[in-house]
Amino acid sequence: FFVGILLDRFNRMLILLLGLVMALTSIAALSMVDSIMYLALLRGVSGVAHAFFWPSAESMIVGKGVKGISRFTLLWVIGYMVGPLIGSSLFNLGYTMLFIYSSLMILPALICLSITYKGIDYANRRISIRGIKSILRDRILLVLMIMYYSASFAIVLSILPSYMNDNGIDEQSIGYLFFVFGIARLITLIVVHKIAALEGKVITIASIVIALAMFNIYMHVTPYTISLSMLAFGFAFSVYFPVTLSMMARGVSSGLIGSIVGVYETVFGIGWASAPLLSGITADTLGVDTPYLLIFIVGIGLTVLYIKEGLCRTSS
Repeated sequence: FFVGILLDRFNRMLILLLGLVMALTSIAALSMVDSIMYLALLRGVSGVAHAFFWPSAESMIVGKGVKGISRFTLLWVIGYMVGPLIGSSLFNLGYTMLFIYSSLMILPALICLSITYKGIDYANRRISIRGIKSILRDRILLVLMIMYYSASFAIVLSILPSYMNDNGIDEQSIGYLFFVFGIARLITLIVVHKIAALEGKVITIASIVIALAMFNIYMHVTPYTISLSMLAFGFAFSVYFPVTLSMMARGVSSGLIGSIVGVYETVFGIGWASAPLLSGITADTLGVDTPYLLIFIVGIGLTVLYIKEGLCRTSS
């Protein structure tokens, strides 16, 4: 949220530049780690770097609509899939060189930004907290839907692999399943802008798909059934981000775009951070499959409320 406010006061390119500098420095410094405390500190710096460059990039492309946001996310997903493949080929060089080469990959972006950077813009000195609250007041349910989406995403990436392994799915099969997930994301991001005009229906369908995929995992844990859920997650998650970000930013003045993007990422971060923790507690107390059932129930409940809100707005 704090970075979002900065984006409305300073040149967004500057914030992006600072984020990349921090990312490059923190990754390169990992090659010299000699203690857990130092490692934790550097990962914290990486987190701050991400908080700088991700919202700043979003604030610069959100005006391009769903198509621009989906293309931006598509490139990120490609890098996310290709990066580990490149990293695995460098393992024989040792972790020191792996982190150094990883940091060097940021240099081209840093150079391009340094060339195009044109100084600081102080045009918007006053930040309207009241204006932000007014915008959010009309988007409360959308905020809850975004939090549900990020919580589901976090569970899939952090909890599901271990759950699959505990149920007899080997590491190689888990890798294939996440490859299916990645391919589903890529395909969806290419075409999502074609259905973006139906945003209300699209979010409703995506929410139901996430809920049903979670219920499928709760009921059956086999490579075949999990592959169906991973396809569903790949579609739904890739629809959710560009469409909901576009909905959050619609009608917002240019002077508040950065703040709204910051709010979006804050909401996303709350769901992302809390879901694995709460899932772990729930799994320990009620059973390892319970989190998937609870996410199913929450998803169906929020979807019903979202449909009712849409019907009320239509009738009024």
